[in-house]
Amino acid sequence: MTLNRQLITLAGVLVAAVVLALGLALIAAPMFSQAQALDANTRQVTQTNATYQAQIDALSLAEKNIADTDAAVATLRTQIAAIPALDDIYEIVGAVAQSQDVRIESITAEDPAPFVPRDTLDADGTAVAAPTPTPAASPSEDGVDAAATAPAPPSSAADAPQQQVSVKIVVDLSQPYALPAADAAPPALDDAADPAAVRAAATERAMKAAAFVDALGKGPRLVAPVDVAYADSTLTVQLLTFIRTEDPR
Repeated sequence: MTLNRQLITLAGVLVAAVVLALGLALIAAPMFSQAQALDANTRQVTQTNATYQAQIDALSLAEKNIADTDAAVATLRTQIAAIPALDDIYEIVGAVAQSQDVRIESITAEDPAPFVPRDTLDADGTAVAAPTPTPAASPSEDGVDAAATAPAPPSSAADAPQQQVSVKIVVDLSQPYALPAADAAPPALDDAADPAAVRAAATERAMKAAAFVDALGKGPRLVAPVDVAYADSTLTVQLLTFIRTEDPR
C-alpha cells in the first residue's frame, strides 16, 4: 500500500512537471519572445523619434536664420552669370596672369552646353550626362505607355535651365605678363653652369602654376577647374563656368 502511494505521488509530480513544462513552452516562452520583440521595437521607435527630433530642431534653427540664408544664396547667385557673355572670364584670367606675372598664350571657350553635375564623370575625369532612367514599358490605367509620357531631357543648351561653358587656358610660366621691349634679349640660363638657379626657376614656376589655379576661384564669377596639366613651363587649365538661364537679367 505504501509503495502504491509513493508511485501515485511520483506520478503526480511527473504530471505536474510535464504540465509546467508545457505551460512554459506554450505560454511563457511566446509571451517572453513577444515582450522582447516589443521592447526592441520600442527602442527602435525611440531612436527614430530622437533622429526626427534632431532634424526638426535643425530645421527650426534654419527657419530662424532663413533671412541670412536667403542673403547668402543671393550673393552666391551673383557669381553665376545670367547671360552667356564671357568678358568677365577674360578679365579674371588677365588679372590673375598679371598678379602672377605670367604670359597668357590662349583662352578658348566652347559653346554653352546643358549643365552636368560634377559627380557624373567618365574614366578620364570628363563631365558626362547623367543616365536618365527609362520607365518600364507598361501601359497605365488609361492604356498610355508610361515611357511615352516621361519628360525628355533637354536636347540643347537653349532648352536647359542651367548651362555650362568649358574654357581652356594656356599659360606660359617662363614669360612675363608684359611684352618685352623689341630690342630686349631673353635671359639665357646655362643649365650646366648654374644648376641651383635652374632648380630655383623650376620651383618658382611650379608655385606660380599653383597660385594661378587657386586665384581663378577668387574672381566675381564662379569657375570650377576640372583639369590642370603642367609641362615644360606651360600650364594648361580646363575650367567650367556656369549660366543661370532660368533667371535672365
